Amino acid sequence: MIKDTDQKDMVCRHFTAQNYYVQPEVNVFYKGGVHENRKLITDIDVLALRPGLDLRWELVLADCKTLKDQSPANRILWLRGLMEYFSAISGMIVLRRTKAIENEHKLFAASLRINLIDEAEFHTFDKVIIYPAGSSQHYISAKSINELKFIHNKYQKLKNFCDYIYGYAWNEENLLQLTRKIIGEAQTIYQEIDPNKPEHLALTLDAAGLFAIGLAECIGMIFNQYLQPRTLNELDNALKIIIWGGKSQYELFAKLRHEILITKGLEPRPEGSLTLPFWEQFLNLVRNLLENPRLCFYIPQIMREAAIDVYSNRDFLANRSKDDLLLVKFAMLVTNYFCKAVKFPPQTNEFLERKFIKKQSDLTHKI
Repeated sequence: MIKDTDQKDMVCRHFTAQNYYVQPEVNVFYKGGVHENRKLITDIDVLALRPGLDLRWELVLADCKTLKDQSPANRILWLRGLMEYFSAISGMIVLRRTKAIENEHKLFAASLRINLIDEAEFHTFDKVIIYPAGSSQHYISAKSINELKFIHNKYQKLKNFCDYIYGYAWNEENLLQLTRKIIGEAQTIYQEIDPNKPEHLALTLDAAGLFAIGLAECIGMIFNQYLQPRTLNELDNALKIIIWGGKSQYELFAKLRHEILITKGLEPRPEGSLTLPFWEQFLNLVRNLLENPRLCFYIPQIMREAAIDVYSNRDFLANRSKDDLLLVKFAMLVTNYFCKAVKFPPQTNEFLERKFIKKQSDLTHKI
């Protein structure tokens, strides 16, 4: 893992410079496993989400190998199998070689939607794709992301939450599930969040970014189906069905919740009341985001950027321009809702909101 760190950094920078959302070193678990504790199957060196033109996420996987003279064909077939399992649209393999990769291997990889690249040629490839400077100076790398991932080394009670954000979440059946599952995971650690600790604020932003991934998928489905729902009731019904995976799934979950409340001696909610926390605020959030659905697929990226800035005590979103004003506003709205939904201390959102507001003000008055 240590040997290929430089390769992972290169790939992460290459993807993030193209506005992909990147997660390095993702463990893979079989979704239908029989053991109580999940068993590791393999790992993905770099997983990336890129915004699709049809308002859906497109998954890209990358494999990095530094052992010399590894068989390109073996790595191609291994990655292609992983792409099939995760329904990834394309892949990349970066190999360290003592001799040039044969053209037949590159053509074979290309036929399977995989870029096969010699590490020695990567910088040339990078500068052509991200013309003319390339991505080598981009500050979001595997190393900077892993600093967030391992915050739990200092705060042990956050370990399970970090494990979910940076590992288990990517093994969910679909990205839509993140909309509600990350809220549930965050609610288990809300008492551990200290708004006076930069690491906790950074983790809050990164978790909100994961929520925004599922939310963007949801917004895309709403827009493709309704464009912009005519009434609040129409939006209400559509969101419930989408978030819970269909009408039958929603009715099943609602029934189970109803029965659990009765078993616990609590007052059951009316039929059709299964919702995310602070549902009215969530509806208003979605209505705002539907003003520009395509922009929603860039919220997770700016949230990751904000998280790294807070963690590293960098200037907040210093690389953003006046063109990003609406995106910064959307990121603030998502953070506001997420912090409230997961019951994080009010000061957490207040601190982050001030940062977002100041950034919007700076961009508005920027010459």
